[in-house]
Amino acid sequence: MKPRRPSARSPVARAPRAPSSLPPRPAKVAITRHGLRVGEREIPLHAGSMHYFRLEREAWRPAMRELQNLGLPIVETYVPWQVHEVGPGNYDFGRVDPRKDLRAFVELAGELGLYVFLRPGPHINSEMTWFGLPERIVYDKACQARSPSQGPVVLGFPPRMFPVPSYASRTYFAEVARWYEAVAHEVRDLIYPKGPIVLLQVDNEASYYFRDAPYDQDYHPDAIEKLRDWVIAKHGSLEEAARAHRASYAKREDIAAPTRFDVSDEELEEGETPPYDRLALHLDWAAFREDLITGAIREFKALLEAAGLTGVPTTHNLPLGEISSPTSLPDLEEVVDLVGLDYYHARREHRVVKRRTLYLAGTSRLPIAPEMGVGAPPWFTPLSHEDSLYCAMVASAYGLRGMCLYMAVDRDRWYGAPIDAMGNPRLEAASWKRFLGALDATSFHTLTRRTPVAIVLPREHMRLSRATHLLGPITPVTVEAVGMSPVEACSEADLGFDGPIQVLWWKMVARFAEALTARNVPYVLVDGDVGEPRLRAYRALIVPSYEVASREHWRTLTQIAADGAHVIFGPAMPRLDETLTPRPFEVPRGATRVLVDRDEDALAAIDALLEEMPELGLDLVAEPAHVELTVHENDAGEPRVIFVMNPAKEPVVATITRVGAWAPDGPDEPWLLEDVMTGQSFALEAALELTLAGGSLRMLRVSSAPLAASRDEVGRAG
Repeated sequence: MKPRRPSARSPVARAPRAPSSLPPRPAKVAITRHGLRVGEREIPLHAGSMHYFRLEREAWRPAMRELQNLGLPIVETYVPWQVHEVGPGNYDFGRVDPRKDLRAFVELAGELGLYVFLRPGPHINSEMTWFGLPERIVYDKACQARSPSQGPVVLGFPPRMFPVPSYASRTYFAEVARWYEAVAHEVRDLIYPKGPIVLLQVDNEASYYFRDAPYDQDYHPDAIEKLRDWVIAKHGSLEEAARAHRASYAKREDIAAPTRFDVSDEELEEGETPPYDRLALHLDWAAFREDLITGAIREFKALLEAAGLTGVPTTHNLPLGEISSPTSLPDLEEVVDLVGLDYYHARREHRVVKRRTLYLAGTSRLPIAPEMGVGAPPWFTPLSHEDSLYCAMVASAYGLRGMCLYMAVDRDRWYGAPIDAMGNPRLEAASWKRFLGALDATSFHTLTRRTPVAIVLPREHMRLSRATHLLGPITPVTVEAVGMSPVEACSEADLGFDGPIQVLWWKMVARFAEALTARNVPYVLVDGDVGEPRLRAYRALIVPSYEVASREHWRTLTQIAADGAHVIFGPAMPRLDETLTPRPFEVPRGATRVLVDRDEDALAAIDALLEEMPELGLDLVAEPAHVELTVHENDAGEPRVIFVMNPAKEPVVATITRVGAWAPDGPDEPWLLEDVMTGQSFALEAALELTLAGGSLRMLRVSSAPLAASRDEVGRAG
């Protein structure tokens, strides 16, 4: 097999997946571009969830053994505050109930050769009443998030509604500090290299407890104080803040948060200011709510460190609806080492899984799923074993490089785990073992999906979409999480702009995504907050641009274009900065401005790009058009894993063709392929036909060794 393209990257030695005992512990734990380096070993970030406090003690050992049998090197568990606290400042860590012996659980994992991923909250969800928080905390008014009318913000979530905490409350942070100290007292001496704990998660699914509508919360007095400081710091002075907000601020206390979207779209008389002139406060509120989350995670992390839970990488997970969420993944990765996305999807949600993974692969340091749903709680969308496995495989196809099977071991308020509550494997465990074994056998975590093109998601447009959300408590995240677009419930008023930017930017993203897929060009979605170094990694950038743009982001784009990257932007040149103030914006030299009103316009722009840079296309083509294909290469640029996917309900016979640099020079250059789930082998010469059932995919291992069987024996897959 010919190398696809040279690479300056050095291969990383891989280690066996589940050691029989923990190796020597000389160094430290670090996140790498492939996975987790523990001392001198690098392992894939593959874990399985097992909740010690929900299992009988005698089930711990067999359940851990089955995790290892699945091929998982890490056991993950929450540490639930409400379970361990038996009174204010009084905790049971096994003294009364042996199932609560956290230390014994961690020590057993180390004895068996498993590493531990610990998630001490304070919020853990986990389908628990009060999401793992003590009842006294959620009903303490000083801890509660506030609505615009200063009432508690109540979450209507099974099995019981409850008021959610505030990410600004000083009282809440003080309580969390005491909780972290209690956890640290039990296990801080078991952090690597002294023990098996190699990862710590800071809080959980930080999106305002799913009450994330723009004017739903948080109007807690401590939050409003933070807002005032934030606004003055952003604008440089109270006077500049007043100018930006088109308001009269005589004193700091005059700064107030908007409580509803009150920017009308009425007809203007001559000389009147346009409606968008009053948007700046709303955009600041949207940005502040992101920063409030980031600041809370920063403070939680500092409290963990103060308690002695430190020395290993920290993580955070975002729930479904990350593009609509009032959080910034890049900003969070400035606080913790790694941010991932949770996945709970049926096969019919193929496009959503693809979109979310492309965003994660383009934005996160290491694309992982801290919760890869294996089953679901009984009140969630029904998910079958086939749904969960398909979701994990499609996410891997589009760039996921690590996952935690949630739940790997069964427990209350859950169904579908491959290991039962006594530690016995279920029938479904065999499929997960084959899949995880295939990831290990191919060193999949070390492979790269080449993506030379990025579609940039401007953060200022994301905030405008959130600010103009119309469905109130039916939040933007909820709308996105059920499969609709992130702008589905936004106002379509133009607000004085040339068009409704809050809707149009996503339509441009969607059109270019479809065009790149149609022309077989691998791409990712990149959050505009990632910063210049990350954006420079791409050969071509596609950037929706309208009348409003961040000055900083536009300067970055302009510089990248001047330095030789191919930048496609449009339809408009910006003329207003993020405070809606008129500014001069430089036209990016060498960039291409496009007007994209139809799908055909995006296709034409991609055709022009490929005419100039044909190497952007993938040299493996799948037909018919709805069949999707991804290729994962080693550091030498050689294909090692191919995914072929049929998201349609009907079966299909797909044709895979080698073209371009991968086209065979002669009949003696077939690729030997093996379906890792079935073991079936066949050869790919110039082309190959594959039969795929509806809603299915194949993960194909590519071998560079000579064919072991004749082409007649392996030439066609059925």
